[in-house]
Amino acid sequence: MENQGIFELLAQDISDKGFSVQLNALPVALGQLLMDELRAKPPLAFQKAGVGRNPGAKTNELIRTDETSWIDETTEPGVAWIDWATSLQTFLNARLFLGLFSFESHFACFSQGDYYRRHQDAFSGDESRILSIVVYLNKEWSSDDAGELVLFPDGTSDTAITIAPQLGTIAVFLSREIPHEVLETNSDRFSIAGWFHVNNSSKTRVNPPR
Repeated sequence: MENQGIFELLAQDISDKGFSVQLNALPVALGQLLMDELRAKPPLAFQKAGVGRNPGAKTNELIRTDETSWIDETTEPGVAWIDWATSLQTFLNARLFLGLFSFESHFACFSQGDYYRRHQDAFSGDESRILSIVVYLNKEWSSDDAGELVLFPDGTSDTAITIAPQLGTIAVFLSREIPHEVLETNSDRFSIAGWFHVNNSSKTRVNPPR
């Protein structure tokens, strides 16, 4: 398998620590496709990000100020990205028996001054999100650009993990267990945020929602 080495590292870290950070992990050709796709999107394709579960999500600039655009299989880059994510899903299910059932993701764009305060990727009363993934699409990012992702594996600042949003870096972590935040950025910052779900659909609710 082309990505087996990276997938093995991700799986082992998730099993051991509940999170994994891998540099230069996204295939170069896929990263270029996704960067081109993001840059080709018109401004109207992006919406101010909301807080909470759609359709009840509401914008709250005290918590987050980024803009997002959902990724689907209507474009070549979208197909390639979702195929890669599906391969990871299949691998993790085989290795870790997570029962991952579906995947959703969006581009996230942070302009200068944007941030996302500390939070967890889980909704009250909904435990379908199991695993979060963040992929970075920024070339030549420097420490002066800021905008780092910070993970809090044990919930405190004492063991916080700070991750520079550099092209090709992948962070994966347990959605319900690891709080995290995006620090205020000094430059335009581009990434993909995605979530792997288990199937807890019912007669009145289908997952994953948007």
